[in-house]
Amino acid sequence: MPGGTAHTAGGQKADDNVSYVDVVRNLPADYYLNFYKRPCVRDSQLTGISSGFVGYMIGAVMSRPVITFCQYYRRKEKDGMKQAQELMEKKRATIEAKKEARRKQREEQDKLDEARRIEEQRRKSWGHWFNKNVRFW
Repeated sequence: MPGGTAHTAGGQKADDNVSYVDVVRNLPADYYLNFYKRPCVRDSQLTGISSGFVGYMIGAVMSRPVITFCQYYRRKEKDGMKQAQELMEKKRATIEAKKEARRKQREEQDKLDEARRIEEQRRKSWGHWFNKNVRFW
């Protein structure tokens, strides 16, 4: 019951802050060395081994690959790396496309500036004035 005491005769409260690690440390070495002698341990281990064997055999008969956690995480990491590589290639391609577009735009602007400069020089020359203002017919 909540609020009860550890010793009913002594009236001392139980320690509620006991952690799992403290309990495991306080168990004797015999507890871990002879666990297989406890009741039901042998039966549960044999059941676990046999069910694992049967499960993998059914998977083998159905020709499904055996997947372990290690293989699963490796494949997941490999897929992530492949996806990251594809993203980097796409980003690199877009950056290159932007650079190329800027270069073309700069070349076009240079051509326009050169054409304007040539036209301005032509207008400032006497030949332009002469052709524009002097007519023979």
